[in-house]
Amino acid sequence: VIPKGLYAGIGIDGFIAAYKEAAKASSKLNIVYIDQPLHVAVQVIDENYDEIWTAGKGSYKLQRSGVIANGGEIIIYAPHIKCFHSKPEIDTALRQIGYHCKGYVQQYLRSNPGFSKNVAAHVINVRGPGTYNSTTGKEEFAFSVTLATGISEDACRAVGLGYKDPNSLHKEDFRGPGKLWIQNDGKYLYDIKK
Repeated sequence: VIPKGLYAGIGIDGFIAAYKEAAKASSKLNIVYIDQPLHVAVQVIDENYDEIWTAGKGSYKLQRSGVIANGGEIIIYAPHIKCFHSKPEIDTALRQIGYHCKGYVQQYLRSNPGFSKNVAAHVINVRGPGTYNSTTGKEEFAFSVTLATGISEDACRAVGLGYKDPNSLHKEDFRGPGKLWIQNDGKYLYDIKK
C-alpha cells in the first residue's frame, strides 16, 4: 500500500490492525477529496492506454456517490484511442451489448447466457450506476459518459456513450466551480470531503 513501507501484525488481531492502518494510509494517498460535486470532469488518458477497455477507469474513478452532480458529465479525453478493445472479438462484443447500467446488463445476460461476464462487468463499470425499466426498455442515469477519442461519433452513440470532438476541448475551459481537468490517467479515486 505504501511505497517502501510495510504494515505487519501477528495473528488475526494483528492482521486486522495492520489492514486498517494500511487502508487509512491508502485513503490519504490514493483518493482525491473534492469540496463540491462536479458538473463536468475531463479525464486525460495517456497513450499507454490504447483502448476504452483500459481507459474506462477514467470514468469509474469518478463514480463515487456525489462526486458527479446530477446531470453532470464525465469526459474521457484520449484522441489516440481508436477502438473499444484491441482484440476484434472483444471489440465486437462491446459494440454488440453497448454501455449500460447493471439492470439492463443483467437482463441481457439472462437472454444471452453465453455472453462474456468480463465484457458485461466492463460496460457497467464504465457507464456507471443507473436504473432500467424492463417494461419500457428505458435506462436513466444521473450523469453522462462521453468519449473525446478517435472513435467516431456514430460508433460512440451506437454503444450508448456521448461523443465530443477531441479538438474542441481545451484545458482552460475546465477551470472554475464544478469543473475539473484531470491530467493523471484515472490514477486516483475521487470522493467528496465529509
